[in-house]
Amino acid sequence: MSTALAVCHGSFGRVTVYQLDRPMRTHAHREGHLTFHLGGPPAVVTICDTPHLVDESAGVAINPWQPHSFHPCGGDKPSVFLVAYICDQWLDRDHEGRGSLRFGANAIRVGTTLRAICASLAHTLVTNASYRLVHRYLNQLFDACFDESWAASGRGRRPLPPQAPIDFRVRKSLRILDDGLAQGIELDAVARDAGLSRPHFFKLFRENTGVTPALYANTMRVERALDRLTRSQDSVTDIGYELGFSSQSHFTHFFSAHVGIAPTLYRTVARVVSE
Repeated sequence: MSTALAVCHGSFGRVTVYQLDRPMRTHAHREGHLTFHLGGPPAVVTICDTPHLVDESAGVAINPWQPHSFHPCGGDKPSVFLVAYICDQWLDRDHEGRGSLRFGANAIRVGTTLRAICASLAHTLVTNASYRLVHRYLNQLFDACFDESWAASGRGRRPLPPQAPIDFRVRKSLRILDDGLAQGIELDAVARDAGLSRPHFFKLFRENTGVTPALYANTMRVERALDRLTRSQDSVTDIGYELGFSSQSHFTHFFSAHVGIAPTLYRTVARVVSE
């Protein structure tokens, strides 16, 4: 059974130790995403349709908004993974000169040093150590992964190209999607409100954001659910209704498929730390 051994939220984003034996459907994150194997059978993380084996010798670094899925290789035998979600704001403050959160390659080679950092960070999380230690090891993990990803790319570190302005119709649809999470979202209606046919809407949305409208909406639902679970006392049922789900079981299934564990368990394990 998939479960969380530790979940820690902070200014860096969130970092977790998961025991997983179930797949997760294709999803994305606003944050940069790192996954490393700590024990048990390996897993396959498919990023933008390219599969990557995650085992004791290899992890993955996923850029913001890159679609990816998770598939365990051990059948009913669970494996333990260190998973970090790192936000741009933390890097802007703590990594001057690093540039935007962008990895050069998705595959990360895990050597002795990186393996030791992962083990230290996981131990810090499971033992509920101080923010200072979490912060220290997460800094080390990001630095090692960032440098390894650009070395593996063979291109040297490159700045992000200037971002093209988002089409005004896509900007309008983003507002509609964000505002409509609680009411349920009909993508045909969003397309009409944005002044586009359904095929043109899907094409333009993906060209401007890198993801489909449905995947974007699901990402926003997960973000809002995580915030409500860790920062409010509302029941899981009420949070599900707030996000447009007709029942707690529907919300639990959705959350588990995107996060890896049930929302009730996530709330029980999660802690929020501050400097």
